[in-house]
Amino acid sequence: MSRANFLRLFPTPRYLAMPAVGLDISDQSVKFTQLTLRGGKIAIDRYGERAVPLGVIESGAVSNQEALAKVLVELKEEYKLTEVVASMPEEEAYIVRLALPAKKASELRESIELQLEEYVPLPAGETVFDYEVIDPPLREHGSYEVVVSALPQKTVKSYTEVFARAGLRPVAFEVEAQAIARSVVAVGEDRLVMVIDFGKTRTSFFIVSGWSVVFTATAKSIGGEDITTAIQKGLNISREQAEQLKVERGLLTVSDQRELFFAIIPIISVLRDEITKHQSYWETHRENHGRLGRRIEEVIICGGQATLPGLIDYLNMNLDIPATLGNPWKNLFSFEKYIPPINLNQALRYTTAIGLSLRTLTRFT
Repeated sequence: MSRANFLRLFPTPRYLAMPAVGLDISDQSVKFTQLTLRGGKIAIDRYGERAVPLGVIESGAVSNQEALAKVLVELKEEYKLTEVVASMPEEEAYIVRLALPAKKASELRESIELQLEEYVPLPAGETVFDYEVIDPPLREHGSYEVVVSALPQKTVKSYTEVFARAGLRPVAFEVEAQAIARSVVAVGEDRLVMVIDFGKTRTSFFIVSGWSVVFTATAKSIGGEDITTAIQKGLNISREQAEQLKVERGLLTVSDQRELFFAIIPIISVLRDEITKHQSYWETHRENHGRLGRRIEEVIICGGQATLPGLIDYLNMNLDIPATLGNPWKNLFSFEKYIPPINLNQALRYTTAIGLSLRTLTRFT
């Protein structure tokens, strides 16, 4: 697969389409989902997960190819996997918006490549990138607005080598933020929203216009593990007890559990402050053509820690924009017609994998 097409999955005729698996690889786990069309309706065909040993992947970078390949081989053999659409680590990616003078569409990639080093701190020869046109020129001397996703070539190479070792064929790679947006933002949505992937070891912030991710940021100091540790220390209890209290009680306090609230709230306050910071930056900075950024209309929380009890209520009381819990099934089906085999808590952990597998259905590509 050429570098020019590396991150792009081109539409294929329906009769040729193969059901690739959406494979989400993170520092602590590998998760996959596969969707299928049954009688013209989308359903979950299968799903699964494997833990990744500590230190095999660190902040998205593969430290031990052999160990990661072993995890993928186990998953491949148990579920008979062959082709995958795989996630690329958010920590390693750069997403930038560019305004380009009107020109032939065939000349866009070359024009982006010439400018990329101004916006991405990587040599052009060591970068793999793809782009999406957000707004084409409205007149002869207008401009293109494009969003560019870029990754270090060594990062992409390390993952392709792992897949080759495991005997899996990647038909496309995609940055996590793009897959998550496809899961939780309604198809055809025209509003600007902030999507937050609240995970175990880090939290990522994406600003999304339609299905196009136009801004990303990651905070490694905010995650579910930090909350568990804070509860453990604050209440002087075991890690297992702390995790249980986090999952069952969270920010929902009663008279005899105020210590729990005060153990958690410093971390959630940092989350709130990060949301406000990114919102303020976006809405007050000027875009390439001089306009102020559009107002963000909603915050959507997803990820494995999104169901922390009381989190959505706290954010709604402390933000000036509404916060809602993400629904990874939003673009797939109605619960009135189909009940998926994964409950909402599980589905929020599988948000990236669901978005990746959604891309494999030709009706959405």
